[in-house]
This record gives sequence, C-alpha cells and structure tokens, in this order.
Amino acid sequence: MDSPAAAVHKSYQRFFAWTFVLATVLAATLIWIELAFPPEPWVYPAPASAAAAPAAAGFDLRDFQLLVTVAALIAAIVSLIGFVVTAPLAWFDARKGRSQAAVELALKRQDHINWLAAERAGTWPSSLTSMPRMRARVHSRMPRRIHGGAHTG
Repeated sequence: MDSPAAAVHKSYQRFFAWTFVLATVLAATLIWIELAFPPEPWVYPAPASAAAAPAAAGFDLRDFQLLVTVAALIAAIVSLIGFVVTAPLAWFDARKGRSQAAVELALKRQDHINWLAAERAGTWPSSLTSMPRMRARVHSRMPRRIHGGAHTG
C-alpha cells in the first residue's frame, strides 16, 4: 500500500505529465498555424514629418499568437522539468512502501512462527491451553502441513 507522500507525488506527476502534453500540443498547433499561414510582410509607413509623434499601434492578432506560443512553450518546458523531478520521488516512495510492507509481512510471519513454537513446546499458560476456544484459535492459525491435518487433542 502506498504512503500518503507517494500518493501526493503520483498526483503531482500526473499533473505535470498532462500539463506537458497539453502545452506541447497547443504550442505545436500554434507553430503549425504560423508556418501554414505565414504573415504578410510588414511595411513600415514613412513618417509624415520628423516632428510628428508616431501613431499608437493597434491590437495585432499575430502578437497575441506569438505571446500564447511562447507561454505554451514555457509551460511545456516547466512541466517537463516538474515531471522529471517528481518521477524519482514517486518511485522512491513506492519502493519505500513496498519494503515497509515486506517488513510487516515478515514480522507477522515471525509472530505466527512464535505462536507455533510456543504451542509445540507446551509453554502456554495452563489457563490458555485448557480453554477450548483458545486451542481452536491457535490451531486455526496454523497451516495444515505443520500440525498434520486434524487436531486430536
């Protein structure tokens, strides 16, 4: 089972991966549009007089497209870096969770072995071994190959 940190790292990893994919698709589409429909050459008008102030330029759709393209490329690069950073973190957390689960399983097995050894050695307190419920519980936890099938006691 994964730890909470591993779940957080995996969610970050998914976020960065999807952001990278979407930003890359947007940037590629905008670059394709720019190459498929090249802009007309810009002709600078000659100033009427040196004393006249230049007129304010109006809104140009090409400038907006360039801004969105650059923003999409920056978002793609940053999300790729985020994905590359979070991938090892998520991997290390998952690995840590697997090793902790293996240790817990080994401890449970050792506890089971201790129960079996104590039952075979007869070191149970007399009040516990005389109780039929406890004896049935101990034998129900033991695999058949160890206690030889049905219990006769």
